[in-house]
This record gives sequence, C-alpha cells and structure tokens, in this order.
Amino acid sequence: MLSIGHAELWTSVINRTHAMKIHEVHLKRLRHVLEVLIVLFPIVLFFTVGLSDPGVLGGEEWSQLPGLWKPILIPCALGFAGLMYSAVRHQFYRPPRQQTAQSSELIQMRERLQDDLIGEGPYHYLAGLPFNEIFSVEFTRKTFQLPRLPQSWDGLKILHLSDLHYSGTLKREYFIELCHIGQEAQPDLIIFSGDLLDEMICLDWLQETLGSLQAPLGCFFILGNHDWNQDSQQIRQSLTELGWVDLTLEPVCLQHAGHSLYMTGTEAPWMGGLPALKRSADGAGIDVESDFTLLVSHTPDNYHWAARQEYDLVLSGHTHGGQVRIPPLGPIFAPSLHGTRYTSGTFFRGSTLLHVSRGVSGIHPLRWFCRPEISLLTLQAPTEHAASV
Repeated sequence: MLSIGHAELWTSVINRTHAMKIHEVHLKRLRHVLEVLIVLFPIVLFFTVGLSDPGVLGGEEWSQLPGLWKPILIPCALGFAGLMYSAVRHQFYRPPRQQTAQSSELIQMRERLQDDLIGEGPYHYLAGLPFNEIFSVEFTRKTFQLPRLPQSWDGLKILHLSDLHYSGTLKREYFIELCHIGQEAQPDLIIFSGDLLDEMICLDWLQETLGSLQAPLGCFFILGNHDWNQDSQQIRQSLTELGWVDLTLEPVCLQHAGHSLYMTGTEAPWMGGLPALKRSADGAGIDVESDFTLLVSHTPDNYHWAARQEYDLVLSGHTHGGQVRIPPLGPIFAPSLHGTRYTSGTFFRGSTLLHVSRGVSGIHPLRWFCRPEISLLTLQAPTEHAASV
C-alpha cells in the first residue's frame, strides 16, 4: 500500500506538470527520473523497512522505525488514500441529467480495411502489443438537452474529433477511413479540439483526412500542446487553406435558423490565452447578440473558468481518457491539473456542459480498457415545461 501510494504521489506530479507550458523535451526527462523513483522505492522500502533491524516484516512494530521514515511514509499513506478516492469516483461516475441518451458503435479498423495499419513511426512496437485496443474505435452518439438551445436548433448535430496525433505510427488509411465514417453521419457542424501532428512529415495527410470533411455550418479547429511542439503556424496555415476556420484568431458568430451561435477557442496554457466572452450590459455573462455560446478548449483544465463565464457548451480532448485504465481503479495517467477527474465523458457545472473526448490516437499508440473515440453530439432544446421553469 505504501509503495502504491508513493507511485500515486509521483504520478500526480507527472499528470500536473504535463498540463503546464513545458516543452516535451523537458517533460520527458522529468518523467524518466520520476519513473525510476517509482520503481526503486518499493525495493528500498522492502530491504530497509521490511528486512532491516528492526524490520516490520520480521515482526517488529512500525513505531520502532527510525524517525526519518515517518515523514516519508505518512505522505505515501495519504497517496494511497487519494488513489482509492479516485477509484471510487471513477466507479460512481454517471453522466449528468443533461445527457439524455447515448449509444455507441464499435468499429474494428483492421478488419474493416484488411490491413495491420501499423506504420514505421515512433513507438510503433507498442501498437502490436497483445490486447491493445488502438484499432477498436468507438463511434459514440450522445444527446444533450441544453437549457438555452433555441427550439429551431433542436437536433443540431456536432461531430467532435480530437487528438489525431499523426506521426506515421498508424497508417494514413486509418485516419482517412475515420474521417469517412464521421462524414457519413452528416453532421451540421464539425469541431476539432487539438493535437493534430506529432511529426511534420505527416502534414500532407491533411488533404485526404480533415480536408475531406464538410458540414453545412462549417469546420472549425484549435491546436494543442503537441502542435505547439511542432511548427504550429504551418499547421494552422495548411488547415486554413483546406477551408477550416481557426477559432483562436477571433470569435465566430454563426447565424442559423434565425438564431446566433457564438464560438471561440483557446489553446491555453500553451498558445494564447483565455478568450473574454462578451458580457451583457447587466453583467450576466451572456453576449447580448448570441443565443448560444460554445468554447473549444484543448484541455479540460479551462472548464471551471468557462463555467464562470457561463458558456453553454465546452468541447475538449487532451487527456485521451487516460489511454490505459486499470480495473477497477480507472485511469492513472492524465495530463491535467485536476488529475483524472476529467479524463473523458460529460460533466455539468453551473450552466455549462463539458464534453471530453478520449481522442483517436496518441504519440504512444497504446490503449487498454480505453478505446479511441469519435463523437456525434446531438443538441436537444428543452421541453416547453422545462423552458418555462
């Protein structure tokens, strides 16, 4: 328990440093150091506390340990308690009542394309590990009933894509087919919430993948921390040339069915800052010219800020659902200031709904008990009774 608690403490440090504006080179070095500490601690604990004189595994009392160990082992015990709390929270997670329906379709990409789909990119050996679910994509369909959605928008469909991570490790055909599947759902609006490229050599994949997508209300994007580690300006330019709209340049106000949709995006903390929502004259937090507000934030860490700004809907990714989930503990690694709280799913705070996608890929092509995901979100207007209340 103490060794597990110790590992949880350092994992919390890894999770939170990976949520900060720190370059991947420095994060990798820090992660390697902490991984060594996680592995060495149980060995040191076993021989020094367990077997030395006095040793608790030999029948001695914990109270007889040298005083140096107590300030070390108490945080480890608290770390174990924190892990148990996260596990219980994961087991008891339920979508908020604003999510009124959910269904999913499992797409086995290897069988569908008759290809092993493993390229020569970084960490390609991980893709072939037993029980890896990286090629088992879940196409989820969720319905949200939102209090401020105009009645004339009832049934509006948003295709939410996130964390494609083109690197050459998964073949181009994998992403081409996923985009075809998304297009067949006939969305009204398409949103990509960041982390597109891990290798600039894959920039020419955009034409056949995201470039093939179209929607009546348009295609909109932001970038993520992995794009920040690449040539982000070139990525933006290439996507813009394909007709995608960068939500970080300036807010977009779409007119649809007699009402206005105010959309903006943030790539904070890596690029840019948090956008200020136009406030009404009475300071209520809602733009007087907009009927509905949508924020695209690469990380869910900006969710509490968005709730204070009274956005109606926030779309995020970044955390990949944890990528590896340990039953019954759930996700362990999640690059977030909130740890594993917002790894994936739907959350409601104040008047703001958050949807966090598990994403499609990652620089490490490994998924255990955490399938990749693309999502079709259907927005539902409140019933007449709910609207009157």
